[in-house]
Amino acid sequence: MTLPKRLLFYTDAAEFSGHEVMTLEAVRYLSSRQDLKVSFAFYEGNLRLLERLEDIKNSSGNLALNPLPFRSKNLQAFRSLVTWLKSRRIEALMKRIDPDVVVIPQGRIEGSSLGLLAAKRAGFRTISYIPLAHPVSVSGKPFALWLREKVNGYFYRLPDKIITISEGARQMLLARGTTPDVVVVPNGVEMTAIQGSDRQRFREAHGIGRDDYVVGVVGRIEFRQKGQDFAVRAVARYKEDLKNFRFLFVGSGPDEARLAGMIVSLGVARHAQVLPWHPNPAEVYSGIEMLLIPSKFEGVPLTMLEAMARELPVIASNVDGMAEILPQSWLFPYGDCAALVDTLRRVRNSDNATLLETNRKRVTSEFSTANFCLAFARAVLQ
Repeated sequence: MTLPKRLLFYTDAAEFSGHEVMTLEAVRYLSSRQDLKVSFAFYEGNLRLLERLEDIKNSSGNLALNPLPFRSKNLQAFRSLVTWLKSRRIEALMKRIDPDVVVIPQGRIEGSSLGLLAAKRAGFRTISYIPLAHPVSVSGKPFALWLREKVNGYFYRLPDKIITISEGARQMLLARGTTPDVVVVPNGVEMTAIQGSDRQRFREAHGIGRDDYVVGVVGRIEFRQKGQDFAVRAVARYKEDLKNFRFLFVGSGPDEARLAGMIVSLGVARHAQVLPWHPNPAEVYSGIEMLLIPSKFEGVPLTMLEAMARELPVIASNVDGMAEILPQSWLFPYGDCAALVDTLRRVRNSDNATLLETNRKRVTSEFSTANFCLAFARAVLQ
């Protein structure tokens, strides 16, 4: 069989998250190969994605950008089935590009489902990149759950191949009746050391005292998945036990204003604050002592891997990629405020040196960006 030479990536995601970060690493690697021609169709309003795509294009010269006015919305799987005009426009674009393979980074199956459907209708081979395959009852809003599951089931069966990020996610996908060709490609991060100068600058900039023990909650601010509201409630309920703890919620997202309001209304402004998304995550990690991931559901969070690479303890909800990778003693049940606080205090007061070194070595060997790019390219091209 002839190997693909022309690749098209399609995403209409309106937000920029870890899934897009990993997609761009793959695109950067693939577009650096002179034996391939790479195109990328994307929602024109995703400005962070556009900025990074332009950087890749300027670096390699082998990436064609195709901005589109379409974006995924709530209940997108339903919308994709009935928006014929949009689908035909996307089909026409795909036929002009004429790729050997269309790669659709979906995050969850509903996202970018319009591009998946258009590619199948146009007769192209499709590969979906899906890190999250949770039931709608876990990952979605409670609207007609049975109907959403049925519609999602149709889309799960469309791709010719699926790339996912962990064995747990692979098992979820197979249980959905997807193609048996599901390939696991673990996320990867760059190894960069924490600089003392970064630490001092970051802490001074945000009024962090010398004796403050700083816990970072880093990532998209979205209560439904990421659970920042759960973390703030835990801090408020047990603030007397957390007197010298400082919590930094770093990121942006749909619940950013609600989070800031909760911090004020629950009287924990001395303990917690919201910081905007930071363009240099290494500087954030340099200023904290611990990472907290209070999510209801996840894939394999890049923030977890980044903190592990920098030998920071990570405490997290006992779900998904965190449960697969982190030590049991660093985990707590989602929604259990007492367990979260108990884990915070216990891990802080423990000797974690051996675990931290083990984590760093594991990221180096299993979760590097280079390993990710090679495995992703192999999954797409073979």
